[in-house]
Amino acid sequence: MNTDLAGHMHSAFSFFLLSFTSLLAIVNPLSAVPMFLAMTVRYSPELRARTLRRAITTAFLVMVVFAMFGNYILRFFGITTHAFQIAGGIIFFGIGWDMLQARRSGVKMTEAEETEGALKDDIAITPLGLPTIAGPGAITTVIALLADANSLPKTVAVYIAITATALSSWLLLALAPLVVRRVGQTGLNVLTRIMGLLVTVIGVQFVINGVTVVVQQFLAK
Repeated sequence: MNTDLAGHMHSAFSFFLLSFTSLLAIVNPLSAVPMFLAMTVRYSPELRARTLRRAITTAFLVMVVFAMFGNYILRFFGITTHAFQIAGGIIFFGIGWDMLQARRSGVKMTEAEETEGALKDDIAITPLGLPTIAGPGAITTVIALLADANSLPKTVAVYIAITATALSSWLLLALAPLVVRRVGQTGLNVLTRIMGLLVTVIGVQFVINGVTVVVQQFLAK
């Protein structure tokens, strides 16, 4: 019994690491640092901190809601989780390709949306919380991860990963001025490219997982 419990705990922890690294890579709060600073350049430190808290809360709630109801949405539209994994993998590959070129992906936010956001009085909910932090990539990731969570510990691990990603994003953006001073734009670009490589690999793995199941089902007929 103890051996079984240890095995389940190890499996859940491994799934948490997969979930956390996948979410953090796809959210990539580093890429939001320049935009966040530009949009809040005239804010007082207190207003900037309050705006960031609201943005992170918005992103966290969006990810939790889609984690809770994503599978029901897929069933409603008759979409299999395997098809969703393949589509999600393609989206991740596109985002990762942009990141490898140190370019902010249009899947998260277009240039027009970023310009409009800079003119808004309140940027917390949109465009900062959604879609900058909790964009289509993050939403796709949590749905795909919950589809793969075949036990309660793994399901809990996904929600913990969402929380850890939100907290990590809050910490990094709260320290955004210091980050820019320390690493500069070149450093941010290098880190973005590293994260982009990870996102691209995750995308390829999602496609492989989805295609493998589809092929197995086809051969079993």
